[in-house]
Amino acid sequence: MFKKSIFWFRQDLRTFDNIWLFNAVQKSENILPIFIIDENLQNEFWKEDKRFLFLYELLTDLKRELQEKGSDLYVFEGVPEIIFPELIKEYNIDSVFLNNSYSSYGKNRDLNILNFCNSQNIQLFNYNDFLIFPPEKIPYRKVFTPFYKIWRRELDSIELDLLKIEKINTEFSINNNIEIPNKKHPYFTLDTIKKSLSEFNFDTYEDFKDFPAIELGTSKLSPYLRFWKISPRWLFLRTRDYNETFVKEIAWREFWHHIRYNFPEVDYLEFQEKRRNIDWINKKEDFEKFCNAETWYPIIDAAIIQLKETNFMHGRVRMVVASFLTKNLLIDWKMWENFFKKYLLDYDETINIWNWQWSASVWPDPKPLRVFNPILQSQKFDKNSEYVKKYIPELDRFSPQEIHDPIKYSLDWYFPPMIDQKSSWKRARIYYKWENRE
Repeated sequence: MFKKSIFWFRQDLRTFDNIWLFNAVQKSENILPIFIIDENLQNEFWKEDKRFLFLYELLTDLKRELQEKGSDLYVFEGVPEIIFPELIKEYNIDSVFLNNSYSSYGKNRDLNILNFCNSQNIQLFNYNDFLIFPPEKIPYRKVFTPFYKIWRRELDSIELDLLKIEKINTEFSINNNIEIPNKKHPYFTLDTIKKSLSEFNFDTYEDFKDFPAIELGTSKLSPYLRFWKISPRWLFLRTRDYNETFVKEIAWREFWHHIRYNFPEVDYLEFQEKRRNIDWINKKEDFEKFCNAETWYPIIDAAIIQLKETNFMHGRVRMVVASFLTKNLLIDWKMWENFFKKYLLDYDETINIWNWQWSASVWPDPKPLRVFNPILQSQKFDKNSEYVKKYIPELDRFSPQEIHDPIKYSLDWYFPPMIDQKSSWKRARIYYKWENRE
């Protein structure tokens, strides 16, 4: 039994079914729960970015949960490698508990903390709680379907226990922690997740998930999964009897992490060797128009506006956007990966990188070259242009037929599309196959 332990919250902002927090409580007489606003990440995520408002509320709620169990949350700001030695020395800490991080920065940071703890004869316990199965537990597969069969078979062979903590003993006097601002994100709050979990119909997920105008067509749980406000085990148990398609969405998140774990060398390198020499055009003005929602394809522009306004983009239109960027504009997927990183509330380095590799047709996939025609996608999945008009209300006076096909119809407020979908797709086939260019 350890006398004084630190539990370091990161992407696991919950007390219910937090495996390593449960273990820390079992193994420690006195626990100091902390969260660090990492100075090294502030330029990418914190402070003036409104996504930080979402984290404020999650931390406030975590603090409430801990206080109800006799503990508290102490928030610090700075560099973890500096903060940890100070806390360990000041409070005579003899052990540290944390859940594994799978980001490249997080792994290096945690290694530095581990090395320090080892040098001071302090035990550090790290555990996988970000995934249901850590990558080393399942044989890797390069294609999702074989992976899913193994993943599901393993899940069906074990019994998942959801761990509940009644009491956390915290007897520390902390004076230098920072206060959490009482603010909320304008679109994603804890009320949002409660609404999703109470009103979302998992039975109809497969029927409505591709229609961006349907408010509860998708669960919108991804930001909460990003910080694991809900545990992956709980979500699996909640959905497994309702809809296999939704369960596969949970598995996809795990699949990307398993792929990256087994092939770390291709983080920012195309997985397929034959796709590593695509002669991306990377036209700067095209990329700027794209980022400014000025492609003049309404379905794509609406998606960009949604992303910037809400820090979220519907899954179906994400695929349309990614296809247009990489296939029609021939802009390197790595440029857009950074743009998503800037705005997405549910941004996960691993998932974003590999989703973009999938969208760019550069990773191992049975279907060699997918294309999502924005005109056909708009006609099929936003039939009445409700989604487009929500984010581009200036188009309200036009008919859906006109909005779907801005090439065929002239919209007097809108400009002609920046590129012709059909001819640019033909060009992409040449570039991807390395045939003679016209």
